[in-house]
Formats: sequence, structure tokens, C-alpha cells
Amino acid sequence: MFRIQSFSRTDETQFSLLTSNVNLLYYDLPKNFSDEYRSYDSARLCTIIQGSKGVSINNSERFVYNHKQFILLPPHSIVFMSMAEYTRALVYEFNDALIDEVYQQVSDMLQLNIVQDISYSPFRLETLTDRLCSLHRRTQQIIMEDDVNIDFLLGLTSQEIIYELIKIKGCHEIIYHHQKHPINKAIRIMNSSEGNRMSISEIADSVGMSLSLFSQKFKAITSLPPRDYIRKLRLRKSIEYLQEMSVTDTAYELGFENISHYIKIFKQEYGITPKQYQLTKPEILPLFARQ
Repeated sequence: MFRIQSFSRTDETQFSLLTSNVNLLYYDLPKNFSDEYRSYDSARLCTIIQGSKGVSINNSERFVYNHKQFILLPPHSIVFMSMAEYTRALVYEFNDALIDEVYQQVSDMLQLNIVQDISYSPFRLETLTDRLCSLHRRTQQIIMEDDVNIDFLLGLTSQEIIYELIKIKGCHEIIYHHQKHPINKAIRIMNSSEGNRMSISEIADSVGMSLSLFSQKFKAITSLPPRDYIRKLRLRKSIEYLQEMSVTDTAYELGFENISHYIKIFKQEYGITPKQYQLTKPEILPLFARQ
């Protein structure tokens, strides 16, 4: 498994270990490293294999945690980290379908009460239980062995990790609630082909919120107004579309007002026109990675 040595979204995407059940990110960070880190659209289970981290999460007071603890981050969290020593860390992002499967099997037995509101828990800092420690070590073992059935094996351990997490008060709201959250539903709509042609009012209505409340909550969680988020998202998608489609077809497919408007905002963001991009194919960092 590749070691990620920065918090670049490009590196995270390129060097993660993605299976059908879990996305694993293995960080290898030098002494005195510091940077801003994000959880983007998924909850993240953050663990330390070696070393320690000084962190401030969503403007919280700074604290230090180590290999005996874990942090569970809601989506769209912003974390400032600094390492006083060489640190290795393993981060888990669990597939929504797997989370649903575990909940369907155990929620009645555990009598889980999922609060359906539009607020996020800031984060959870907890001590690793003996069972979570064992599963965490098993995950590392599976990664190192690189078994041909790695997808299946990581799926088994991921189910158990989810089960152990949802038994911890406060953790089950984060790990399950994010996919039911109206803002995350809206983001999934924005990422869909249908969402390309939906207005912000239509998206707000589809998740059962007024436009004003939706705009307020969306900016509070993503740090961007819905209109800016959609613009950046569609520009990012257009990079992919331009590989196979004309500038005109790309603008039409992504629901831009007109071709001139698309060309203008593309150049504002990237410094070149869509046509120049097609001719030269420069490396462009994904949007949101540099926010």
C-alpha cells in the first residue's frame, strides 16, 4: 500500500487503497510536519500507528492524541494538524452500503436511536477498546499480506469495526447520520447527472428545506455557498468531460448558462480556456483540494 506524505486531495485519491467496502489512507508524516486536513464528503475514522498528533478540529482547542486513541470525524471537517515526532496513521472511510447493512442487522438489538436533525456532532475523541485494537491490527495485517481476497477480508473487518463503533455513545450518530443528513443528500444530488440541471431551489426542495435555511446550513458545513460549490463541482467535472467531448457539448452537458459563461469561469479558475486545456492537457489540481 502506498504511503501518503501530504494532505493533498490528489495524493489521497491516487494512493489510497479503495475496496468495495472501505477506503484506506495510510499516512507517513515526518517530524515537525504541519498542515490543514479535510474529511470531505465522508466520515473518517482516524487512527495512529506510531507517533502522535496535535490537532485542532473545526476551530476547537488544540489537543494531542496517540496510538491508544481514535478520532471519528464527520464529513466536511477541517483539521489543523502538527506532528512533533515521526508519525504513521491509518484512516478509514467506510462504504455507505456497508454501514446500512450493519445497521439493518444490529440496530434493533442495540436499540439505536438515530437523531434526524441538521446539525453535525463536532467530532469524537475516544480510547480504542480492546476489540477495536484487535481489528485495527488485523486490518494492518491484511494490508501487508496483500492476499488475493483482500477485498473480502477487509469487508469482514470493516463490518466488525462499524459494529464496535456504533456501540460507543456519540459515534453511531456520526458514522450513520452523515449519509442521511440533508446537506449530504444535496451533495449527492449535485454530483448526479440529474443534478447538473437542477437549480439550488429545486435541490433545497428535494431535501425538504427552505432555500434560506438550506443556503445557511450548506455554507456552515462546506464553507461555501451552494452556488459556489456547484460552480466548482461542475468545473471539476468538465475537466473529465473535455477528454472526450467538445467545449460546446461539455458546457451543455453540465448545465452551464451558455458557452461564453463556461469559458469565462473556466479561465478564471484555471488560467486557460477549455480549448487550450484540450490542446495542451496540463496537470490541473482537482478543485476542493486547494481550498
